[in-house]
Amino acid sequence: MRTILILILYILISILSIPMYLVEFILQKINPMTAARLAQFIVRGAFNLVMFVSGCRKTILGLENIPHDTPVMYAANHRSFYDIILAYAVVPNQTAFISKKEIKKMPCVAQWMYFLNCLFMDRGDVKQNLNIILRAIALVKEGYSIYIAPEGTRNATDTLLEFKEGSMKIALKGNCPVVPVCFHGTEEIFENHLPWIHKGEICIEFGEPIYPDELDKDTKKHLGAYVRDKVAELYKKGR
Repeated sequence: MRTILILILYILISILSIPMYLVEFILQKINPMTAARLAQFIVRGAFNLVMFVSGCRKTILGLENIPHDTPVMYAANHRSFYDIILAYAVVPNQTAFISKKEIKKMPCVAQWMYFLNCLFMDRGDVKQNLNIILRAIALVKEGYSIYIAPEGTRNATDTLLEFKEGSMKIALKGNCPVVPVCFHGTEEIFENHLPWIHKGEICIEFGEPIYPDELDKDTKKHLGAYVRDKVAELYKKGR
């Protein structure tokens, strides 16, 4: 029943979004940051509604750890499609997400991600991945935070995959702190019950920010491994 309700909600949101596309296109020409803020406000409301209809009881921990005076790079574990829904609903700063290219095929979702300056990565194309990282660095310098899942793919095991060191270039070259992000229980809403959506408790936790310039040379060289350890600590504590 929840799955059917979510499909109906998706159709309704897609229809109601059509007039807003024109507003966003116009705003982007006048003030891109204002357009992105409006898009994030709308997406946050829509995704909170999706979680409500899905029966998600969400817990948010560590919001006080997120710096508000600078863009950040969120580095998160990735367990479910609901990770993105929950993250979009709660991140406090203007954020562009890095996602897999397949999401571009989803009507309505892809369009709103475009308005949010999100970037789509082809995991099999090294050159394209490099260009995405460079574009993400540029967005940080323009004042946008970046959200990325450095594992590179969804992982529902109890051990985090290695964090790709290339993704850390965003923080290193963009000169911004890294905020570790950990999800708990999101896979129990959908992936563990495909194709049905089940109600349940989900949690997102933000760790203390990591400032690359304050790290020693060796730790900075292996920043991905260092950040992974911090996310793993949050995951272990959450379990």
